[in-house]
Amino acid sequence: MKFLRLVIASLVYSLPLGIDAQQAPLRSEFNAELAHDDAILAMRDGNYAIAFCIWHPLARNGDAQAQYSLGWMYHNGYGLRIDDERAFNWWLRAAARGATDAHHALGELYASGQGVEQNLPIALGWFISATLKGHELARETLVSMLTDSDPQVQKIFQQILKSDWSLLGTPMQVKVDRANTRSGPGKEFDVIHVLEKGHEVLPMTSEGDWIKVGISGLGKTAWIFNTLLAPAPGIYSVE
Repeated sequence: MKFLRLVIASLVYSLPLGIDAQQAPLRSEFNAELAHDDAILAMRDGNYAIAFCIWHPLARNGDAQAQYSLGWMYHNGYGLRIDDERAFNWWLRAAARGATDAHHALGELYASGQGVEQNLPIALGWFISATLKGHELARETLVSMLTDSDPQVQKIFQQILKSDWSLLGTPMQVKVDRANTRSGPGKEFDVIHVLEKGHEVLPMTSEGDWIKVGISGLGKTAWIFNTLLAPAPGIYSVE
């Protein structure tokens, strides 16, 4: 019965787009959410053709979830020839309709140069957009990229630190009266900034007892000894 249901769904959703709802009353009997569930189930069972037949007409009719899913099929070659240009086009349509996963996916394409010319600033833009929409993996990817020494990336990072830097993660603050920050993870490295008590920083990565942080307001990064920091004021869950 499950297979029969999937076949029926694929046939109904494969009706020509030129037929409107009045001409094809069967289409209106199907719930879009149920159709997506059927397509996902077909994917899990390896029935990629059925999933495609369900998603493709939905995507052409402007369904963002179906557009994102088709892009994923083309990107990974699920029952199709790998085609990142088509994946890009479907993800771009889905992103325009607010699909957060599509924003992240476009960032990945621009970062790697798959289907489009590699462009790190544009990739960062998509990752930032996805992060603002609450996409956790995009935030992690963004923070990881911002540790890169690429001058274009660092320029954008500096702009973020001067403005909406808190979107990158949970801030901490200096808990002592004055704290030295250094060019590397150790006292043998030069002091590059001295921060006052309460100055907020964004932890990015760590090495031993040292933490590399983005310094809010300055648009700079530096290393600081971990005991000099404390959680920024706010509401935290009780363990």
